[in-house]
Formats: sequence, C-alpha cells, structure tokens
Amino acid sequence: MSNSSSSPRCAALVGPYASGKTTLFEELLFAAGAIVRRGTVKDGTTVSDASDEARERSMSVGLSVASFQYLGEPWTLIDCPGSVELSYDAQCAMLVADVVIMVCEPQPERAASIARQIKFLDEHAIPHLIFINKMDQRDASVRATLDALQVYSARPLVLREIPMRGEGGQVVGMVDLVSERAWRWNPHKAADLIRLPEQMRPDEEAARAAMLETLADFDDGLMEKLLEDTIPSTGEIYETLTRDLQHDQVVPVLFGSGENGNGIHRLLKAMRHEAPGVAVAAERLGI
Repeated sequence: MSNSSSSPRCAALVGPYASGKTTLFEELLFAAGAIVRRGTVKDGTTVSDASDEARERSMSVGLSVASFQYLGEPWTLIDCPGSVELSYDAQCAMLVADVVIMVCEPQPERAASIARQIKFLDEHAIPHLIFINKMDQRDASVRATLDALQVYSARPLVLREIPMRGEGGQVVGMVDLVSERAWRWNPHKAADLIRLPEQMRPDEEAARAAMLETLADFDDGLMEKLLEDTIPSTGEIYETLTRDLQHDQVVPVLFGSGENGNGIHRLLKAMRHEAPGVAVAAERLGI
C-alpha cells in the first residue's frame, strides 16, 4: 500500500546527543539516491553538521536540512540537534514536520534521555515513529528498550518487526510483523529475503498478535475479525497502521543500524507508506 499523496512531505530526526542521528541522516539520503557517496562523522564529510563548529565539536549545533525524492515522492529531511541547550530548535522542527522519527539507542537505561521529546510530541499530537539505532551492538535489546520507552509515552508503542539473532546472540536481521517475511542484513548492502526460521515462528506469532490487538483498540472492524479468529489481510493491516499513525494514536517502532546501513530502506518505506501527508502539519500550524 502506498500513500497516494504526491505533495512534498517533511520528516524530522530527533534524539539525544550520540544517538547516531547524523549518520542515520546520511544513510537515508544515500538510500534515497540523494547523494552518491556516504560521508562519515569521523571524517567530517557528512551532509549534516557541515559547519566548522559542528565538526570541531563532533555534534550538531543547529538544524540541517536536505531534500530528496523517494519512489517519485518529494521529501524534506531535518536533522535536529540533540543537545538540551538546543531543544527549542528541535521543537520548532517537530512542529512543522509531517512525521517525526525519534532516534534512540538500544539500552533501556537511555530511555529517559528522550522523555522530554516524547512528551512534547504527545502534547502537540504530532505523528511519530521510533527508530532504535545501533542494533549492531552485541547487547542491543529491542524489547527492553521498548518497555522502558513506553513508560514515557502516552501512546501505545507498536513493534513493527522483531530481531533475528545469529550465533552469539547478535542481531543479524529482522522479521516484519505485517508481511511475516524475514530479512538477513548485509552491511551497506541490500538485505537478503530468507525463509522465516522455524525456531522464530512462536515469537513472531506472539509479537504479531500483540501488534494486532493494539491496533484493534482503535478499529472496531479489526477487533471484530480478531474475535472471530479471522486473519486480516496485509493490506488491511497497513491501512490501519497508516490511519492510526496519522491520527497520532499509536507509535510504530522499527530498528536498525545507521552505521552499517541496516534497516534504512525499511524506515524509508515506513515513512512513505504510513506517514501522513503535508496537510496534517499545515492543519496543526493553522495555515
């Protein structure tokens, strides 16, 4: 399912210092074809944080803005500074964005670092996604991070995918809970579509059921189907996700690694399929 709107849309990347927003910003631009070469924070070659001050401090000191087209649709992407002293800049960007991508690290003890931003988004009813970054870390935990973030969110967090782990417990891919397809990651390359591992099927079915139950709280038709043990179609689930996100009723949660380029196309597709059109931000601002 695709969003039928071809009007320009705006997304803002928001998160605490060191959450990896600048690298994620770069990867999103590269994946969309807006740049032909990835820059790095270490080398000071990223599109975002291009000022001398930002590179000297190795941190964002202001908003960075870039435009791109993804599958024929125009987007503006805003990278917001994570420093508390610059929170007003980030708030201004969130107010004009059609959708906000909250970027966080995969440790539950870091959840409090984005509590203020989550509260702001809830108070202003701004549609937002959560992207758990740095999932290449060995101790990365999606479930524990989601549970910790839920404490600060007035909206239910909806896990859109679950991690697939390899030897040693490191995350090597993901399973989409809507399409029920599994993908194995390749650093800086397209992920491989693979058969869903049988040992993961119980976890996938439980996580999918939890997702559908949360969505059904806002959709009587879906609730009726679940009560009748009728499996909703993939298209119906996407439509429900789109509607719920547009009305800021749920917060979809995705994950990946900006450093390795994992989960980037998934995030772009979620933005395109599920994010509201430009009229939503215009209505919020009264224009």
